[in-house]
Amino acid sequence: MTSRYLSLGAGLTILLGGASGYAQQLGPVSGGYVPQGIPAQASPENGLLLSDSALLHLGGVLEGGYDSNVFYEKDSPLGAPFLRVAPFVEITNTARNGAVPSGLFFDARATLAYRAYLSSNDEINKLSSFSPSLNVSLEHNSNGIIALGFLDAFSRVQDAPYTRSEAGAGRLIIRDNNTASGQLRWSPGGGRIQGVLRLTNIFDWFEYDPLKPANSMTNEVMVDGSWRWFPKTALFLQVRQGYTFYFDDTSPTAASSAQALVPFNRKSTSFPLRASLGIRGLITEKTSIALAVGYVNAFYSDGTSTAGFLGSTLLTAELVVMPILPAKIIFGVRHDFQNSVLGNFYYDDGAYLSLSYMTVSRLVGNLWGSYDHKRFYGLPVQQAPSGQRIDDYVQAGAMLDYYLRSWLYAGVSYNLALNESDAATFTGLSGTTYTKHQVFARLGITY
Repeated sequence: MTSRYLSLGAGLTILLGGASGYAQQLGPVSGGYVPQGIPAQASPENGLLLSDSALLHLGGVLEGGYDSNVFYEKDSPLGAPFLRVAPFVEITNTARNGAVPSGLFFDARATLAYRAYLSSNDEINKLSSFSPSLNVSLEHNSNGIIALGFLDAFSRVQDAPYTRSEAGAGRLIIRDNNTASGQLRWSPGGGRIQGVLRLTNIFDWFEYDPLKPANSMTNEVMVDGSWRWFPKTALFLQVRQGYTFYFDDTSPTAASSAQALVPFNRKSTSFPLRASLGIRGLITEKTSIALAVGYVNAFYSDGTSTAGFLGSTLLTAELVVMPILPAKIIFGVRHDFQNSVLGNFYYDDGAYLSLSYMTVSRLVGNLWGSYDHKRFYGLPVQQAPSGQRIDDYVQAGAMLDYYLRSWLYAGVSYNLALNESDAATFTGLSGTTYTKHQVFARLGITY
């Protein structure tokens, strides 16, 4: 197995840990859950050769563990053991040595994940779920000057509903998300100056009645221009303009008990704008930074919108240090806003830290943690009389994998998700204030 793929495995743990902080804004509100393991990454040394330029990778992972709080509850949480199996198939033209082709590059991967709870409680067992995902990547590079790329990622996530009675009826929060983007990158003169134009479409769909008013589509155009003033360090200016609209533009009634659980105001169309400038790249041989500051505005058509100096300020900063070759330390902070499933939006002040280590004996370890202070605005009065809500969300995890062969690995993991909310007294909802632990072991094949 090449070091490139070992590093990728550790990096994906960091990525999933950070991503789940957004996917699981309020526990089950978004239909997200703490990630169970990482996607199995096949070494380019393995695989079935379909042609001179195409490899077929097959594999999967079997996980078994324990979830301490299936329903994201504050008091008397119910825990249960679970099994999860996730086979995958991948087709790529990455070379056996891990090199990416200079002309046309493609990679397509499908994963079919099935999770089953093993509990004496029928309400929990009904939460067994099937969550497929599909990722496709295409890029054509013309002599390093012009590159055209396309990405598409689809996921279907299923998780516990708001109440145990909903689980008893066999209802799950199901969220379908598809993110597609096309990109043009122009790098004249050896790449000292580079321009990127990217168009992105995000389709977000809930198959759960109380959350259907949040079904939306977002389109965004991004323009990024950079000047490389050192060989691996660049100054950049980036502008992103989006348009988010909701398919259900009427306010739901409380005719059904399910809708009464999560009262919604009518969701508001928004035109989120982000303009930033900053620096990214190496500052020493073993240290790199990414720093951006700028202006943001949500421009909601109705209801509360971003405002004030800090409400219009964007700040992101990340520091990556590699003190020794197998080790990597990543630390980052951010101040931004995000469209919210509940209300209009929330300000997010967050920080994250990860420590990863890889040995030549194919041992991969990672520790990570993140904290988000979220201030929600534009909530209906049934949820928050003031229209505001504050959540403090903590995630942490540890992972250790050992590659017995380049195609076979075994590992253990631990994940923590903790949310403290001043809306914890709102009746009928779990997932406001809770603590959730997951521990599991896995055995994977990546051929």
